[in-house]
Formats: sequence, structure tokens, C-alpha cells
Amino acid sequence: MRLSRRALLARAPAAAAAAALAACALDGRPTVVDVRAFGARGDGIADDSQAIQAAAAALRPEGILRFPRGVYRFAQRWPPGGAAIVLSGTTDVTVEFDPGAELYMDNLHPTERTGSSHGVLVRGPVSRVTLRDINIRWADGARRSLGDGIRVEGMPTAGEDPPSGWPGQDTPVDGVVVSGCTVRSSPQTGVVMLGVSDIEVTGLRVTDSGADGLHFNACRNAVVDGFSAVNTGDDGLALVTYFTPQPAFDAPSHTFSFPDLTEWSNTDFRVSNVNVFGCRANGVRLAGAAGVDIRGLDVVAVHSGSAFLVDSAEPGTDVGWNYVATRGVRLGDLTATDCDMGIHLLARPGASGDARFTDFDVHVDDAKIDDCATWAVRAESLTDRHTTGLRIDTCSVTASSTTGGNGGLGIATSRAISFGDMSIRHSEPVVVVDAVDAEELTVDHLSVAITRPDPPDSAAKYVVSLEDSSGDIEELTIGWPAAPRSWIPVRRSAALALPNLTVTPPVATSSVQRP
Repeated sequence: MRLSRRALLARAPAAAAAAALAACALDGRPTVVDVRAFGARGDGIADDSQAIQAAAAALRPEGILRFPRGVYRFAQRWPPGGAAIVLSGTTDVTVEFDPGAELYMDNLHPTERTGSSHGVLVRGPVSRVTLRDINIRWADGARRSLGDGIRVEGMPTAGEDPPSGWPGQDTPVDGVVVSGCTVRSSPQTGVVMLGVSDIEVTGLRVTDSGADGLHFNACRNAVVDGFSAVNTGDDGLALVTYFTPQPAFDAPSHTFSFPDLTEWSNTDFRVSNVNVFGCRANGVRLAGAAGVDIRGLDVVAVHSGSAFLVDSAEPGTDVGWNYVATRGVRLGDLTATDCDMGIHLLARPGASGDARFTDFDVHVDDAKIDDCATWAVRAESLTDRHTTGLRIDTCSVTASSTTGGNGGLGIATSRAISFGDMSIRHSEPVVVVDAVDAEELTVDHLSVAITRPDPPDSAAKYVVSLEDSSGDIEELTIGWPAAPRSWIPVRRSAALALPNLTVTPPVATSSVQRP
């Protein structure tokens, strides 16, 4: 049968794709699937949706889906599979973008500006997937809605049995590498992983996402290095596993919940070199996590939350989601600047006194906290059930705030909170250390320096307040060169020992006032 020239041209893209696939497979190297071979233009104008989906569907084990330099516009709303690129039921595959390649998600609702798909969706069963140098950008004006930049959906396996409450087939995901990727203006999360193991995320950048920058739920054995989040709609980095009385799975959100800390409670995480700027919630949040080591965290201008938040919430405490207390956390080299709070340990236990919601284990090696508006460090329970489990070895604070907690140290309804060397430098003679109902509080050395060069118009109050508290501050030094002779710098309970108190210059009246 003879074909017309028009028919030959119509078959050309498919023939070119087949030839490209065959040529790359002959010499035993990984098969390269080039989106341009499937008709993608990459000019930022043509709709490359069908070509991108066809190329992704052609990817086979040990293959590479490649995006050459160009802007690939994906305009199809509600695409099949729920994403521009869908990977499922395969192993040993790679998606990589050349320098200058971009996936432009232009499938928002034209008037409501809500999203209709994810950028990349990895859905189990999948093993050994590499996402390299992926660059995804959504159209301007996206509202918070459907649309994660990169979404990975697996399941927490328990031997050969699926988790309790799991309604479908086994869909494990392991061996996921996200390297050098960028996500901008996603309607929801920049990158989210749910029920995934053996993870490596390096060099990830997320900007202006509608929700978290990088979010994990029920994952284990992960390395995160060199992550930056800028102006995200929620937390910069979140490790969150929810609480339910029995193991449960929520199908619409693909999230997992457990009654206790388990090997799948975002466990065995090694996080380093994280930078967060201007997020609308917290820099880093840990809820229901276990075994997390963080080294090198720099958080700036988080004005609606904390640089580093660890929290719990028992059912019945008027919080939409519930989490058990996080344990096995080690944080080193934290810098927090111009945030609402620096370090915040927050327990929301119920009336039961259940230790799962009060007993944390968080150890901070070294922290530098500057110009936080409310508290530099805060450990508290929001009910009469005491919380415990915070140790900070070394922490330096500078502050000038005169509202909330004055940018200082606050301990409330707690037990056995401890500090090594704590130093606070404040521009005003305000309460910079405030402990209320803090049992067994221990501090090796606490120093407070007030820098105001002249006394205020009103009488200066104490700068250290220790009410209804017990324990021992081994060494407390307070200095204010401009202090009036009538100043009493400390207010404390009799049950809290101050064996070594030094006030400079010495004041005429007693340095300590009893409530």
C-alpha cells in the first residue's frame, strides 16, 4: 500500500520515537525516552500535554525520561492519572531535565485559579526511582488547592502484611532519589512523600508553594541535604505522622495514622543544611516523628510560627489533627533570626495524662536565636499535665521585643527541662526568663545582660521570674550597667535553688524577691 505524503508526515513522530528508543537500547545502555521524540515542542506556547504523557507511558525499567532544554507547557486540566508525569509499577527509572528545561504547569482553573493535577506523581508499587534536576513552575496566581510539585505515594509495609485499614493492593515505594530539583508556585506542597522508605533528597529548592515546602508522612530511612524553602504557604519542612487509636489510612489524602511511635513514624531521618525564609507557619515542624537528626538549620523571617516546632495533640484538645510526642531528636547548629518564636516544644495533652502526648525526647546541641518577637525558647503544656523531654546544651539569644515573651526563655507546666549554658542579651530591662510551674528545672549556667544605657521612666521589674517552680540554677549572672539602686532583678520560688547568683553592679536592696 502506498501512503500519501500527508500520511507519512502524520506517522513521523511515532516513527521517530520508535527509532529513538531502539537506537538507544542497542548498545546496552539505559533506554532514553526523549519527550521531543513524542512531539513535545518545548517552546512554552504549544500544549505539550499529550506528548509528555505518551513519553512517560513509554518509560520502561532501566530507562530515562529526558527533557531537553526548553519550556514544556502542560495545559490539560484533570489529566488521566492525576499528574503531568505519572510513574507507577516500575523499577530503576529516571526522570531528568537538561539545564534550561522547565515543566510549566498551565492547567489552573481559568477564573478560580485552583489546581487540577500534580507535576510528578510516583505511585507504588515502585522501586528505585531517580528524579534529577526536575524544574517545575505553575502559572501565576495559583490558590492553595490540588497540585503538589512532586508527590510520592507508597504504603508502610509490615512484613508481608499490608497496614491495618489499608483498603487496596500492596503499593510499596522504596529507593526514591530527588536530586537538584526546583518547584515554584505549586498550589499545594512542593514535595510530599507518604509511606515511602529509603529516601534521598539533595539540593531541593521550593518557592512560593501553597502548603509545605517538603512534607513527609509515615516514611523511614531518609536523608535530606541542602534543602531551601522560600515563602511557602505552610511549614518549610514537616515530618508529620498522625495519631488514631488504631492504625488507619485516609484514602483521599493518602495519609497514615498510628497509635504509637513505630518504625514508620517518620523514623531514621538525617537532615542537614536546611535554609528556610519567610514561610507562613514554621521553619521545621516535627509531630509524631522518631529518630531525627538535624544538623545545620537556618531559619529567617518566619513571622507566624516557630523556627523549630515540636508538638503533640491528644484527641479532644480542639486541634483538627492529632499527634503523639516526638522522640529521639537531635538538633545541632540552629540559627533563627527575626522569627515569631525560635525553639518551641508544645504539648497538648488531654485529661488522661497519657505519656504518649507529654513525654518528648528532644536534644539541642547548639542554637543561636536573634530578634524573635515572642519567645526565643518556649517549652509548655497547654493543660495541667506536665510535659517533659527538652535539653539544650548551648543557646545564645539576642532580643529587643517588649511584647509576648519579650523574645526570651519561657517554661510552663513542665518537668525536668534542662539547659547547659544559656545566655540572653536584651536591649530592655524586661522579663527575659519566665518559668511557671516548672518542676525539676535545671540550668548549669544562665547569664542575662541588659544593654539599655539609662533607666526607664517607670520602675524596672525583675528580669528573671521563677514562680511555682522547683529545681536548680547552678549559676546565674545578671548585668545591667544602668540599673537603678532600687532594682530587684530576680523573683523566684523557695523550692528553686540559686546557689551562685551574681548581679552587676550590686544593688542596694535584695537581688531576689519571693512571690
